[in-house]
Parts: sequence; structure tokens; C-alpha cells
Amino acid sequence: MLTIYHSKQSRSMRVVWLCEELRLDYTLSHLAMFTPEMKTKDYLQIHPLGKVPAIDDDGFILWETHAIFEYLVGKHGDSELIPPRETKQGARASQWMAYGENPLTIIMGEVAAHGGPMPEEMRIPALVDRGKEIAPALVSVVERALGDEPYILGSQFSAADIMLAFGLNIGRYLGFVGPDTPRCDAYLDRLAARPAFQKAASV
Repeated sequence: MLTIYHSKQSRSMRVVWLCEELRLDYTLSHLAMFTPEMKTKDYLQIHPLGKVPAIDDDGFILWETHAIFEYLVGKHGDSELIPPRETKQGARASQWMAYGENPLTIIMGEVAAHGGPMPEEMRIPALVDRGKEIAPALVSVVERALGDEPYILGSQFSAADIMLAFGLNIGRYLGFVGPDTPRCDAYLDRLAARPAFQKAASV
């Protein structure tokens, strides 16, 4: 059985979403963000930095979202979610999956966490200031790339959309995605209408 180590409203939501798209059976092991339970000796054996996501696939431990995506899609054989890397679509999927994490989610996440829910003694205000300067340009890259297509690779939904959506949704919460970025705004609405997204967002 596949176990996903998960915190609500965290990056691990993307792994749950992917598993729902793949129609995989899985169990969730919930951990609360910014709490000691993420730094226990047992959990540090799963993820050495005490973060989520991580998975345990019948004893095979893996962390880092991009690696988890490639492993699960490769294992379960859905070439539409991540096209073969040697193809142009596969290369573009890899590009946008990487962009969805770094810089998009990292910068948006820093603004959100260091400006809000993170314990005060852990906050770095300079990261908030830097992120607010960078964030509009990061969103504009996706805004231009979408063009008139429904998804980042064109007409076909892919794992790259899952990776991008998380950072863009933080950007929407922070006000960087909205009426001034109508393509990204509509894109997030389309993605949020997917049953797999709705399930992942609810657990």
C-alpha cells in the first residue's frame, strides 16, 4: 500500500491530487505543519528534513515532489500526465514542473509563510519583501505561456499543471493572480473544477 505523508494546505496536496488523477489506492499519514511531530526521530527516518511530502510505497521511501511525480507516473504508465522526456512535450513538462516548484512555489510560499502562519521566531521579513518584488514577474511568465490554451502543455492536462497550480493558488491568495492576470485566473478555475483537485484540497 502507498502511504503519503501529508499536511493540509501544503505541497503534499499535489501528491494526493496526482494519485487521485491516477486513481491509485493510498493512505494518508497526517502531520501538522510547524510542529514537533515533523521532527520526531521516526519521521526523520522518512524525510531527513522533517518536511512533506514523502511517500512509502511498500517500504520504498521517496521524498521531493518532482521525484515522487516521476516515480508514480512512470510506475503506473500514464504517458499523458508526463510525456516521455525525449519528446518536446516531455521536455516542456519537465521544465514547467521544475518552474512550478522553483521559483514559483518557493517564492510564493515564502511570502505566505513568513508573512503569516509561521511561528514568529522563525519568520524572516526580508523574504517577504523580496518575494513581493519577484512574484508578479513569476506569474506573468505563466500568463504569457498559457496563451489561448486550457493547460500549460496545450490541450492536454498534465502533471505540470498540478505543479504550477499550487504556487499559483498561493499567488491568488496573496493577490498576485486576479483580474490583471485573466489567463492564470481562468486556468486555476479550470483546474479547481477537476474532481481529483477537489478531493486533494479536502483532505
